[in-house]
Amino acid sequence: MLEWLTDPFSAEFVRTGALAAAIVGVLCGVVGCYVVMRGMALVADSLAHGVLPGVAIAFALTAGTSGAEPDEWAIWAGALIAGLLTAGATSLIIQRSRVREETAAGVVFVFMLALGVAIASRVEGYSVDLTAFLFGDVLGVTDGEVALSAALTAAVLALVALFYRPFLMTSFDPQRAAALGMPVDRLHLVMLVIVTLAVVIGFRVVGALLVLGLLIAPPATAALVTRRLPSMMAVSAGIAALAAPVGLLLSWHLDIAAGASIVLAAVSAFVVALFARATPR
Repeated sequence: MLEWLTDPFSAEFVRTGALAAAIVGVLCGVVGCYVVMRGMALVADSLAHGVLPGVAIAFALTAGTSGAEPDEWAIWAGALIAGLLTAGATSLIIQRSRVREETAAGVVFVFMLALGVAIASRVEGYSVDLTAFLFGDVLGVTDGEVALSAALTAAVLALVALFYRPFLMTSFDPQRAAALGMPVDRLHLVMLVIVTLAVVIGFRVVGALLVLGLLIAPPATAALVTRRLPSMMAVSAGIAALAAPVGLLLSWHLDIAAGASIVLAAVSAFVVALFARATPR
């Protein structure tokens, strides 16, 4: 039994992947608490899909039809720019129209997804490489990428700490926050930017389409067992971090995709908590 648990982590690339996924999990677990509290699941999904055009353009510019490896920094930059454009467009539609937030997110979501697919379809050889960016390549993460992810995670968590009180106020009582003179619309935009940063940092590890699972499942689980936001963030981060080694363990023994396994582990924790909560005592 002990060997079943330890054998996968005897490989350095598995240990590196587990560390990278745990770092991303902590980030998504904390930021995702606001996503769950504010009912921004569709918005987060829109941001996750919104990076696709940037990734496709960066791939086309740095690899194209040459068959060369795409430039990693260009991919990160393209994803970040596209994600920020998605956040800005969503915020602008909300401010300039009477449509609900989920409607604005849905409009931007389908546009960015269609644009990304259209761009990607024009680039020969995009399918295999972009699959790794969209669905993750956790076992291909390098030590340098782990260090970069850790540094970026620390920076984003510092932003979360800096805006903790304004975010808390606008999340629970936006009318009172506005009456107190808080720039509610601008704070909402800052929140969208922070979620975008979490998506961009996470997509290299678990993929842009699967990072949503780490933004939603651990915070949703924490919401079932905690009542205060600091506790919710701590529990969510712990669940998301633990999902990394557990998911890779399942991936190793069941021979399934690593990124998907990590997200499945995180969602499984929610299912367990849900049934435990529903079980009569």
